[in-house]
Amino acid sequence: MFPREETVDTPDMKIKIGIVGFGFMGQMHAWVYQALPGVEIAGIADPSKEGLKKAEQMGLKVPIFPSLKELLQKGDCNVIDICLPTDLHVDAIIAAARAGKHIFCEKPLALDIPKAERALALVEKSGVTFQVGQCIRFWPEYQALEEFVKSGRGGRLVSLSLQRRSSRPSYSRENWLLNSARSKGAALDLHIHDTDFVLHLLGKPSAVHSIGRKEGKAWSRIFTHYLFKDVAVTAEGAWDLPPEWGFQMTFQAVFESAVIDFDTKSFPTLHVTLGKRKRVPLPFNKPDLKSKTATGGNISDLGGYCNELAYFCECLRDGVKPKIATGRQALESLRTVLAEIRSASLRKKIAL
Repeated sequence: MFPREETVDTPDMKIKIGIVGFGFMGQMHAWVYQALPGVEIAGIADPSKEGLKKAEQMGLKVPIFPSLKELLQKGDCNVIDICLPTDLHVDAIIAAARAGKHIFCEKPLALDIPKAERALALVEKSGVTFQVGQCIRFWPEYQALEEFVKSGRGGRLVSLSLQRRSSRPSYSRENWLLNSARSKGAALDLHIHDTDFVLHLLGKPSAVHSIGRKEGKAWSRIFTHYLFKDVAVTAEGAWDLPPEWGFQMTFQAVFESAVIDFDTKSFPTLHVTLGKRKRVPLPFNKPDLKSKTATGGNISDLGGYCNELAYFCECLRDGVKPKIATGRQALESLRTVLAEIRSASLRKKIAL
């Protein structure tokens, strides 16, 4: 389905997931895991009554532990899925790796480079399978763009602009997303998706130049120019819009003889204008999972969340290491966004 790296010794592995943190993203992952064949949610670690209530509402009859430590000591799982606030990622990764558990960790990998490198060193020493939730690498419309670039149908890519805009997030437990010490704001938590995709598609830029808007100690809106030799690339990330505005992700890719437009606020979401032809919808592959969420929506509509977790489980089942959204790739995306934050703060270009 997707490229993987070296083989690891996990013959006939039964995938038993322990989810750590059962807030918005933990619940999202749980919906997907329940739809994947051969995957079992074996436990949840969450200290809150809210987490317990959500698990019951989803019909999950699994042990619920007050901490990751107790899940590791008493739970029957061989995989840990970390859906905690960003400032808690590194300690959770280290604990799971020391326990010999395979790990899926939500993005961003960490808040700073030294902690991220410390966690990755232990992961690599332990030999466990590790993947980071940089889901845009798996998002169907972005995959379609990547395939179009590789096909050469539109000629050379000339420019790429990406946007990720949102109302100010209000869904995080205790509003941790709006605590700059825990999330570093929209620049790191939201905008890192587009930065990661730029690196995935085009490699490392020579420099970044960013401006934006700061609220308190964190950037709530950031614009970045990624410097490449032969393609103009920009991205905007923001979560400072009014409460009822909602969420939107878009991109426009301009080629020598084509344009691809993507917008989640339009339907169909993806269009292509090729040569002298009319603008038409561009087909793309969607996940094929039949289950429903609590609201009656189709699990397959979760797009990249489905694809990334299916890929992770496929790697575990087949005994191979992931090649997409690896720890080292997530480290480079973190390094790049931190350079963007520095650029915006200093109001100057930062070489990478």
